[in-house]
Amino acid sequence: MGYKRSLFALLIITAALVGCGDNSEVQQVQEKPVVVQLSEVTNATTEHEFTFPAKVMAKTTVDLAFRVSGRLHSVNLPEGKTIKKGRVIARLDPEPFERAVRMADVRLQQARLELKRVKTIAIRGIGSEKSVDNAQVDFELAEIELENAKANLEYSVLKAPFNAMVSKRLIENEGFIKPGTAIARLQDLSRIHFKFDIPERIVNQYSRSQVAKASAYIDGAIDKDFDIEYVEYSTEPDPVSQTYEVVYAMDALKEILITPGLHATVTLKGSDAMMPKVLGVPVNALVTGTDNSMSVWVYDPETQRIHNQVVKVGSMVNGWVAVLSGIENGQRVVSAGVTQMKEGLLVRPFDMQ
Repeated sequence: MGYKRSLFALLIITAALVGCGDNSEVQQVQEKPVVVQLSEVTNATTEHEFTFPAKVMAKTTVDLAFRVSGRLHSVNLPEGKTIKKGRVIARLDPEPFERAVRMADVRLQQARLELKRVKTIAIRGIGSEKSVDNAQVDFELAEIELENAKANLEYSVLKAPFNAMVSKRLIENEGFIKPGTAIARLQDLSRIHFKFDIPERIVNQYSRSQVAKASAYIDGAIDKDFDIEYVEYSTEPDPVSQTYEVVYAMDALKEILITPGLHATVTLKGSDAMMPKVLGVPVNALVTGTDNSMSVWVYDPETQRIHNQVVKVGSMVNGWVAVLSGIENGQRVVSAGVTQMKEGLLVRPFDMQ
């Protein structure tokens, strides 16, 4: 009886298993790759053309002042006009200085006669050696006094130290002038300077030898480009803007008067042959993390899957970003729809054909 029951149970279980196999056939689900656009990581030059707002400056700007005091006698300072080197632009009343020269000349003659007399006496054995020494000192002091008087007479006349434009007249033709009081502001326009500020990142990236061409555009009535050349730059940055002051220059032009104070645009172009090489990826390939880190989705051709790689980026030029670290030349990265990607995703490169 027990044998029949066991056989019956076995038949029921077998039938149940067969029935299950017929109704729930195992389906094998195959993973479908996502079509993505890939771009190759390639060498690219960094930025090589920059423009900066610049200010036109004179080669030299000086405030002229008398080195002696006196009453102003005449002024010849036409503002905005160009004057030649050596031209008299102001003069103090010469009478006190001329009188001082005459007095000093008389004292010198007197000292010369006294020295001659003392020496004659000393030769005869009457005078002392000390008397001769004192007379010699008095004579030399008289010479110096005359030299100073002549120098002060010369200083009473103010002359242009170079070919210059009178930028501003600072005093009128009257009054007593003290030493050091500025009379006029002159500008040397034999060379035109262009002064502008360069950001710290560009100073660190370029050396002066890497600038292949520098030009300045002056708009307004001039409306022309001019070739310019390097003069100098400050080695300490501005504490607020962290920029460095740079000066380029050009020779003055005879046919065009370029006055200080005009605004210009300076363009610096780097030499492609000397530009530092860096890896570049399209800007659309970058993914910004929640911690402001930057990454790209790198494609693995063996597994056909992508993985996220953190990178350090530099400047951007024409839609490409310089990548300083994190990827290698020849790799390919996803360059479209990067926000829809996920780690380990199976992908298939998009074929434009």
